[in-house]
Amino acid sequence: MDSKKIVTDAYQWSYDRYIKDDPELVQFASEMRVKAAMAQQIYDIRHKLHMTREDLAEFSGLTPETIEDIEESDYDGDWDEVITCINRAFHDWFTNVIRPAAQITPDEYAVKAVNS
Repeated sequence: MDSKKIVTDAYQWSYDRYIKDDPELVQFASEMRVKAAMAQQIYDIRHKLHMTREDLAEFSGLTPETIEDIEESDYDGDWDEVITCINRAFHDWFTNVIRPAAQITPDEYAVKAVNS
């Protein structure tokens, strides 16, 4: 049996047994899925942009520990606010780091011999 199918079956079993008859738990499970999806997006974008957590923290005004909590879906603060900070940080990183680096010519980043 496919391992993904087992996970899906296990999730469905636990959802049916413990969550589906409780509207508050249904809402909580839904919110957790959304946060997990956003956390994965943040992690993926950060890696595509070759950013460290420290880079993202610096550009967003958050701490590296907060970035870690967000990426692990373990953040207890205002997600709307941190998503705004993170989106701004991604934009600033692209504008101020990626784009200027892409415009450098090979001669500008080549080490040249020094005559003494």
